[in-house]
Amino acid sequence: MTTKYSAVPSNYDFIKKLRKSKKASLKPCALLRDDIKLRPYQAIGALHFLLLNRMVLGDGVGLGKTVQAIAGYCYSRSKYPKLKMLVATPKSAVDQWCEEIDKFTSGVTSHALKNYYGMVKATGEYGDYDELKARHKRGQVSRLTGFEARKAQYDTVDADILVCGYFPIQQDYIFLIENRGEELMVIFDEIQELKNRKGMKHLGADKISEKALKVYGLSATVIKNRLEEAYNIYRVVVPGLFGGPPKFEKNFMKFKKVPRFIKGKTRYVKTVSGYKNLEKFRSLLDPYFLLRRTREVADELPRLMSKKVILDMTTVQERLYKQALNGDIYRKEVKRKLFEFEEYMSTNAGPSEKDYQKLEFYKKKYDESLTEQGLANSKMAALSYCQLISNGPEWMREEGESSKEQEFRRLFEQELFTEKVIVFTRFKSGISRLEAILDDLKLKHRKVSGDVSSKDRKKARLDFSDLNQDINAIFITQAGSAAINLQAANVILFYDTPWSYGDLYQTIGRAQRIGSIYGHIHLIHMVNRGTIDEHVLKVLFEKKDLITEVMGDIAEGSLEFTKADELVFKDDESSIDALFETVFKN
Repeated sequence: MTTKYSAVPSNYDFIKKLRKSKKASLKPCALLRDDIKLRPYQAIGALHFLLLNRMVLGDGVGLGKTVQAIAGYCYSRSKYPKLKMLVATPKSAVDQWCEEIDKFTSGVTSHALKNYYGMVKATGEYGDYDELKARHKRGQVSRLTGFEARKAQYDTVDADILVCGYFPIQQDYIFLIENRGEELMVIFDEIQELKNRKGMKHLGADKISEKALKVYGLSATVIKNRLEEAYNIYRVVVPGLFGGPPKFEKNFMKFKKVPRFIKGKTRYVKTVSGYKNLEKFRSLLDPYFLLRRTREVADELPRLMSKKVILDMTTVQERLYKQALNGDIYRKEVKRKLFEFEEYMSTNAGPSEKDYQKLEFYKKKYDESLTEQGLANSKMAALSYCQLISNGPEWMREEGESSKEQEFRRLFEQELFTEKVIVFTRFKSGISRLEAILDDLKLKHRKVSGDVSSKDRKKARLDFSDLNQDINAIFITQAGSAAINLQAANVILFYDTPWSYGDLYQTIGRAQRIGSIYGHIHLIHMVNRGTIDEHVLKVLFEKKDLITEVMGDIAEGSLEFTKADELVFKDDESSIDALFETVFKN
């Protein structure tokens, strides 16, 4: 691994003075529209793209990281006239990036990489499928999909800025590098997507970073749960900053041996128990990390007001929840999946080798489910079943009333019918039940989730933002809503609460943005007493300590109902483990 970026940059003293400036401004740029006026802190951010070839912009959600990155590119073109830019962003934000580029620039071209494209059969002309279809007679345009569509764009698109999701980063990095050329500036938006250094996205991003002239990350949550996340991100952006994994572990991590029951035997596994030398970590990070917390630079941002709606589960929910705690629900679901697949195999004339492998997997999972250790080995599934039952029996295909659905109806019927509400849930499968309630109340709504096409996500976002359309609510999940702007909302209703503090902050940031017309954003957490809902809030409050220690309180007020150079976890090493230990403890 190269270590050429590990030293403090030579202009660091100037950068530190610049960061303290209250009146920073930039000269006009021919590539930026005349009516675009950057705030002083945004001008400072844009200057960092000129002063540093590699860094992470970690400004709070809603402070305009996108416009700072676009301005940074435009000003960089004065030094590198042939500079191309690649923006990797969650797929829900691809079209929004192109809209922002068009809004802020003059003479800068952009292209949103699509998973489908068109080709005119007679001429071989490539282009947007819908546009070509509108210009030619029926049957004259072929619809390309998947890699074939992306390859056509790599071969023909020469826009100044190419915007894509993270899937092409992991699959097509060689073609992306060839398309963008030698003078390349890369933006990894929501760079926490690269927090796992063993993932394919991380590998592709690393390969692109090696070839790029300038590399930047954007994220308000560089750390969601663990310090290692920041380390893995900086392995891509500033290679060598913290050294290799052994050096990082020695300098900053604390470990303990934890007993684990593996293959019938108790083994002691090395587990992260906390972190040390956080001041040293911050000092290494500081030259290549610019963070302005919301309240420091934008007093006009709406403040957060939180409340919990405490409920009691229905009788049916209580019965099912007890079954979930003793593992019966988990075993029932594993058994259902096994029997359904066995039925599929019996009716399939020619099962493949892969089918037989899958059948063996289900059988193994079923056998494991009959043991206590089987439940412990499937923590995510076990916790998800508890959450689904707390959300409502029908969310688990069981009959019975839901305390949350009843309260959801009451809230919209009596309190929220005139508000603009973001409704968050982790489970897209349950959204249809909530949509049916709003339909019954004759309230308009939209949805942005992972199974919604990019075209429909864009329409949902624009419809909700259009005050003339009278859309009362928009349903979002974590997968579908990353990086999108929903500042028309003044209420965020957490039907269930995100399981990480970083995800909570990102969700809040959909509404808490510059340009909001509201003085306050109201956060409502729906909580069933004595359930996983309470445990989630408890674990989030404890996990908040690490982020606050390194970055400050990034979501001040979101959970409001001693400083040290060491931080020891009050629970286990991850949110999932901590949740499991508290929910399933004896």
